[in-house]
Amino acid sequence: MKKSIFVFLLILIGTSAGYAQEKDTVKVGVFITSLYDMSLPDNSFKADFWLWFNYTNDRLDMLESVEIINAKEVDKQIPSTEKKNGINWSTQKYQVVLKKQWNIEHFPFDRQNLEIFFEEAVADTSAIYLIADKKNSRLAEQVRIQGWKITSFDIVNGVSLYHTTYGDPVLSGESAYGHIKVQIRMQRSGIGLFLKLFIGVYIAFAISLLVYFIEPIQIDSRVGLSVGSLFAAVGNKYIVDSILPETINFTLVDKVHLLTFFLIFIALTVSVVSFYLEKGEKLRLAKRWDFVAFSISLILYIIFNAWLLYQAYYSEAEAFMYGNKF
Repeated sequence: MKKSIFVFLLILIGTSAGYAQEKDTVKVGVFITSLYDMSLPDNSFKADFWLWFNYTNDRLDMLESVEIINAKEVDKQIPSTEKKNGINWSTQKYQVVLKKQWNIEHFPFDRQNLEIFFEEAVADTSAIYLIADKKNSRLAEQVRIQGWKITSFDIVNGVSLYHTTYGDPVLSGESAYGHIKVQIRMQRSGIGLFLKLFIGVYIAFAISLLVYFIEPIQIDSRVGLSVGSLFAAVGNKYIVDSILPETINFTLVDKVHLLTFFLIFIALTVSVVSFYLEKGEKLRLAKRWDFVAFSISLILYIIFNAWLLYQAYYSEAEAFMYGNKF
């Protein structure tokens, strides 16, 4: 009798231990109905979407335990949980402002990867594991972003590892929590925007070239024209910078404007040199100096601009193709 009781207890303990080690698997899906307000200065964008969970453990409350890691503002609507065919189906609509560190190195020929990062906030991976519902997750057909082309959509699951236990006395060293990541790749339609933003600096440079066709003795006119061109280029730089986030990287915008500033300064310097050459009765040499400076400035400006645009477009495309922009 005692032996039978002992065997029964062993079976009970083993069964309990096995049950305790079982983890709940939760399928997570997303249907995005809108993407809008791509704000470069605020490093953010907005998204509306439906989020759902499929799981069997009735004790779970996934609508409350999962958080959006990269959200700035979250508005939850229409929560619902019902059981169908023995599976709990929890759904909720979200309107979210999300953080996004825009990469503007090659703006306006940039490609971006938008992310929505969901993570289980209550139970670690020893209790709950999240898997992505790839079959049903997608963008709504009506999702359009002006000035952008959406090139791909993906949803993946993974594990976030933190080197802290958050004070949990059961854990030691580190903790791991399941996450779901939505990734939306986009390519900016940059030609029209480029012309809008850079036409001012190109006109400023073209005006600065006119000084080479003014008589060297007219130093006041030449200096005034150069200084005016410089102020126009600087003003254009401030306008473009106002729509971009601050960055320590040297961007395409910076390179084009710096090249323009430099060549306008060269025009100003050549004007002074030509003035003193003509004053010293070396008019032919002064005009030759103007012609050489004009030719070199124009050729350098065209070549460097073409190279910068080529490098920006194709470097961005190559980096994005191999996933280096995530």
